[in-house]
Amino acid sequence: MSIGAPGTRIEGLSMWRAILMLGGVLLHGAISLEHIPVFAAIPLISHAFRMGSFMLISGLLCGYAMARRRSPLAWLGRRSIQIGVPLLVGLLVICPLIGWMLDDLPDRTRWPFVLAHDWYHLWFLVALLAYAPLSYAFHQWDRRYGVIVRIEQALADRSIGSGRSAQTVVLLATALACCALVMLTRQILAGHIPPGYAAPLSHIQLMLGYAPFYLLGFLLARSPMLFRAATHSIRMPVIILVCVGIVYAGWFGGVRLALDPLRRAIVGDLVELIGMAICPPAASVLILRSAITIRTIPTIVRRFADASFTIYILHFPVIIAAKLVLMHIAWNPYVEFSITIVAASAITYAAHFLAVERFPLMSFLLNGRYPDSTKQTEAVLV
Repeated sequence: MSIGAPGTRIEGLSMWRAILMLGGVLLHGAISLEHIPVFAAIPLISHAFRMGSFMLISGLLCGYAMARRRSPLAWLGRRSIQIGVPLLVGLLVICPLIGWMLDDLPDRTRWPFVLAHDWYHLWFLVALLAYAPLSYAFHQWDRRYGVIVRIEQALADRSIGSGRSAQTVVLLATALACCALVMLTRQILAGHIPPGYAAPLSHIQLMLGYAPFYLLGFLLARSPMLFRAATHSIRMPVIILVCVGIVYAGWFGGVRLALDPLRRAIVGDLVELIGMAICPPAASVLILRSAITIRTIPTIVRRFADASFTIYILHFPVIIAAKLVLMHIAWNPYVEFSITIVAASAITYAAHFLAVERFPLMSFLLNGRYPDSTKQTEAVLV
């Protein structure tokens, strides 16, 4: 299939990235409702592919963005500020607010102390901030040693470079790298995390585990040959996703009940780890092929995509506040979920267009957008 020029697919990729980000509203809306099978399935599906695919698309868009800049070092500095400012606002304001609502603030009478016991939903900004110098380092490494050329030479070798075999190698290699990094990080952190830092530091395994997906996206942006190989067909990605779906359905549908609690925990953790490692690259192939075919985006979808970063940054405290109010009323769980999602989406959507879009300072603080940025493609995640 024709992959088109990078410029023709960026808008479609940005739309998909926004959809994956907005999926976090559904994920967090299911909090406290996981005892109901429908809502228990939401975090399982989300953890299986959503953030991994998001990181891959972010790496792809960063690869395109860096290629357009005359000075990669200037790109690194600008991007660090664009991500770092919303992260700092989140750590100073949003996370302590969530901690206060959940009665989860640490004892500040001793030093050192943390601003909140958790980064909550903002851990992904820490990951993106760490991936930025990784992008720059790989860019310099490629300039010095011709890494992309070597990859394309390997792909040109018919033993691995033809069609399905190259795609399978790319998908499985990325999944294995994710598994290895997650397991290694767990071993290093096990038994060495102070109780007050357990929640935020537990996200380190995700940050390191998703790094191969980000790097794969960056490579796809730099190598049209690798992009063609990775998106060769949907057969293998669909097979992978169907197989994982069958394993999930069997395991969470009843097989796990046949094991004792210890074995159930071990096997269950392994099942989820395999899912979060192998699903994102497979799902990303379907997303990339879809993004290539997108020619027009409906106005309402475009508006929500433009507001997606603001919605994600602000939605979690709104959801927590809504749940704290609703917990005193005997709502039907489906009604409670619907009210929470609608309230969080509407309030944060309004905040974007009434504050972030109108006032440059708010745009800078919450979206990392410089006052001189007039295009949506200059937003923080590009």
